Amino acid sequence: MRGAEERAPLPHITAALASRAPDATELRSLSFAELEAKAHTVIPELAAIRDTIGDTPLVPVPSLRRRGTVWLKLESANDTGSIKARTAYALLCGAAARTGSRELRLAEYSSGSLAFALAEFCAKLDLDLHILVPHHTPETVCAGLRRAGAAVSRAEEGTGFLGAMDKAARVAEAEDRHLLLQHCAAENVAMHRQSTGAETVRQLQSAQVRPVALASCVGTGGTVLGMALALREVWPECAALAVFPQEGPYADPLPPSSAPRMKGTGGLGYGLRQPLLAPHEAGLTFREISHGDAQRAMRTLRSEHGIAVSGSGAGAWLAASEEVDGATTAGSAAIAVVASRGTMEEWADASTIR
Repeated sequence: MRGAEERAPLPHITAALASRAPDATELRSLSFAELEAKAHTVIPELAAIRDTIGDTPLVPVPSLRRRGTVWLKLESANDTGSIKARTAYALLCGAAARTGSRELRLAEYSSGSLAFALAEFCAKLDLDLHILVPHHTPETVCAGLRRAGAAVSRAEEGTGFLGAMDKAARVAEAEDRHLLLQHCAAENVAMHRQSTGAETVRQLQSAQVRPVALASCVGTGGTVLGMALALREVWPECAALAVFPQEGPYADPLPPSSAPRMKGTGGLGYGLRQPLLAPHEAGLTFREISHGDAQRAMRTLRSEHGIAVSGSGAGAWLAASEEVDGATTAGSAAIAVVASRGTMEEWADASTIR
């Protein structure tokens, strides 16, 4: 049983999330093309980064019970090897467009893929970046980020991912940096609506596929919301499955923990809701996948279909499979977003699960 909701003792990030949360109208109406064009006038080198992102494969595999098909959107084909290349690019475009300056000093929080994407892109653009990571982040990750040119600091022990978010807010204020704040970035949603989602629509139409659902594991919620908005312009009945780890569900009332779960996903803790999802809860279906089930699904997809996916990608496949396998008509199709191929640590853990 989960306990009663506790009040978050992390006032800096709580205040930042509340003050910068976009409303539903902004999330639906922001034109990424306009924001991107403005950003390119401020930092022209962003155009070269844009050329390395997108047009990722959409590959069909059987659903878990083989009653239909799950189309995997394989985001490992992006530069930096993950979907976070899109997010990092969107965040940098948003910062450049809104500040009108290329002399940016940035701060952001991440525990892996987004941090590396931001570090790589900021090095190319000669931008000053300070990354805040959870306390338990391996030193190999921190060292890699420093080699890429980013400053790196850890959050306090026992504060989980939310602690890294809070420390990023404090560092941004203390060092006079622009906090990217991925969890409130409307440009994150707009990028996935007008890029990732639009690509997926074209690919499905080319294959003459009508999807019954989209499944994506949630970090900020930008991917599932942006793609759902794009897909529903063509297929209004397409379900949007926001997939969370069983160990950290949406609006998790408990304090943050370091319990094993699908990487890059999860509730924030203390009952906080992802600001990008909160205005759209009624249009989403929330699903939970356990760490063990995701690891077993990683092995299944690699051994049976020859595709290496991250734990979150495997979790999305399981959620999409449940939708397809439970359909009244056999042969339905759904989409699962695969963020990356998975880290060495994920695969080491997956090899031990039974």
